[in-house]
Amino acid sequence: MLGRPRLVLTVCLVMALAETAVAQQQPVTSLQQLLEQLEKSNPEIRAAHFRFEAATKRPSQVSTLPEPKLTLVNFGVGQPFSSLNVSEFAYRGIGISQEIPFPGKLALAAEEAQREADSERQNYKSIVLEKMSQLKTAYYDWYFVTKAIDITTKNRDLLDRFEQIARARYAVGKGIQPDVLKAQVEVSGLAQRLEILDQKKLLAEARIRSLLNSEIPLGRPADLRKTPLPLKLESILQMVESASPRLQANQAMVQSRAVAIDRARKEYRPDFNFSAQWQKTASQFPDYYMATAEIKLPVYFSRKQRLGVEEAQARLQEARENYQAMRQDLVFAAKDKYFTAMTSEKLLALYESGIIPQSSTALESALSGYEVGNVDFLTLLNNSITLLNYEMQYYQELTKHEQALAELEPLIGMELTHD
Repeated sequence: MLGRPRLVLTVCLVMALAETAVAQQQPVTSLQQLLEQLEKSNPEIRAAHFRFEAATKRPSQVSTLPEPKLTLVNFGVGQPFSSLNVSEFAYRGIGISQEIPFPGKLALAAEEAQREADSERQNYKSIVLEKMSQLKTAYYDWYFVTKAIDITTKNRDLLDRFEQIARARYAVGKGIQPDVLKAQVEVSGLAQRLEILDQKKLLAEARIRSLLNSEIPLGRPADLRKTPLPLKLESILQMVESASPRLQANQAMVQSRAVAIDRARKEYRPDFNFSAQWQKTASQFPDYYMATAEIKLPVYFSRKQRLGVEEAQARLQEARENYQAMRQDLVFAAKDKYFTAMTSEKLLALYESGIIPQSSTALESALSGYEVGNVDFLTLLNNSITLLNYEMQYYQELTKHEQALAELEPLIGMELTHD
């Protein structure tokens, strides 16, 4: 039969595991469920979509000819609306005119607007990926704090049982009072930690609801597994250059600014206006027909068109510098997230293969030694706390690993983590 200490410890372990199992019976809210709702409900994503949609309407507008003008003429003699027979000079007429920009101006305006629409499309893709990344990061925070509550609750209950054992041993003269006090202090410390974790859990859930723009009920996060990173650093940096939506948005803006220079140079060319008019006179006189052609002369080019070209050139340089600055920021961020993920992956392997199994073995050995009096209570307590801390560090490192991959996604334009 089991000795009394072993029996008590076995019972407390079973109870702790049972409490964890009860917690896990809560309905699971998967990450995929939340991601499906994100794109439909997040206001920043919706705003970016409408901004892109609005930009797609510009090319047609700016490439269409100006509206023609209809002219109605009444030329009266003696009175404003006198009869045509009053004077041979009286007439009524109707005319139409059309302004026509110099060939190529409208096409360049359309191309510039199309490049801006391309930039907005990439901005939209970037915001979708960034919000997905933020939701994943918040979800992983929620997972970690939930897991931390489970582990801390289990260990609090275990230490509570340890306190009962220490109290019982002290009552029969086999233990010392400091053991009881030490156990009480540790139990109180874990209770305090649970209060802090509960607040962090509420904050993580609030962040998720904020991103979803909805007060949806949240159950319990699904179990998290380590996601292998299938890409080397060189491949990641190449993807930043070729597939990052933010960088592509800046590239499209550079192209738009380059087209704007060509369009500004076209302003040196004159625009035209053509009109035709028919005039009705008295019956004894023939009708008049008039056609005119007007040319808008850019005679103030030194104060207008030349400065317009210089302005466009400056804006192109600004766009190029913004592109280069964005590129450097994204490359640095990609390296940072990659190294964070790789470091976490190595630490996770250490926890899985050595640290946690060894700590579990040390606790089991301390339990056995405590039963027969070869190990003091403080050693047993310290081994229990050590295992608790390592378990917490393991899940924290797992969370950091998944968050690093999630934050890498908008930088390279593809998903790496999945539910």
